[in-house]
Amino acid sequence: MEAIRNWQKVNEKKYIFSIGEKKVGELDFSFKRLNAVALLDINGELFTIERRGFWKNKLYILDAKQNSILTATPENWFSSNTEVSYKGIEFQLKVRNNPLAEIVLLQKGKEILSYGLKSNDGKITVGIQSSQEIDDYLFDFLLWFLFMPVAHEQTGDDFTFQLLQTS
Repeated sequence: MEAIRNWQKVNEKKYIFSIGEKKVGELDFSFKRLNAVALLDINGELFTIERRGFWKNKLYILDAKQNSILTATPENWFSSNTEVSYKGIEFQLKVRNNPLAEIVLLQKGKEILSYGLKSNDGKITVGIQSSQEIDDYLFDFLLWFLFMPVAHEQTGDDFTFQLLQTS
């Protein structure tokens, strides 16, 4: 069984991601001209998440040399569905409310990772659902970048995580 994925808030802009007791990396938010940008350190590798485009609805993850390694482009300007390209593989990113807010990453229609709000004994928690063990945690950082504002709004600083693993 996979160890629990966990995000720990260090300060208003910085979060640490760990799997079980092992620290995987850090996500540090910064702001450029009213645009959220995240600096990532994943097992010593440095990346940047940037929003681009007129509506700031296109996401790019850049490596330390500023090469684009992941692109996320919405199907259209108002869509909750986004096409993601990473290492030549296509994924879909969907935002849904069923019954609470959730962001899910799919590959060929199969859910591989999701971050969502869950109700646990009357308390709202952040549920991370993984269909398989993923050694490349870049998707966790992408989903947390997108989902953290929702989680923070609904739970405040008291994040509780619930791992839900499917086959």
